[in-house]
Amino acid sequence: MGSDGLIELDESCWSALAKYNLVLATVFALLLLVVRQVEPGQAQLLLVVENGVLALVFGGIQTYCWISR
Repeated sequence: MGSDGLIELDESCWSALAKYNLVLATVFALLLLVVRQVEPGQAQLLLVVENGVLALVFGGIQTYCWISR
């Protein structure tokens, strides 16, 4: 299907990465809306932490897709 520059990934890996990317973006947006409604003063700090955690989760999923190929 294509290459990420390191290894060739098949269609199922790209499909899994696309689905998890969609979930990641959706979770990030929903949490942003909740934080802005509940605690507007803490939104900046929580968003920085949230971004780091979600990046680690997505990185782990992406690595798993590469390894399980």
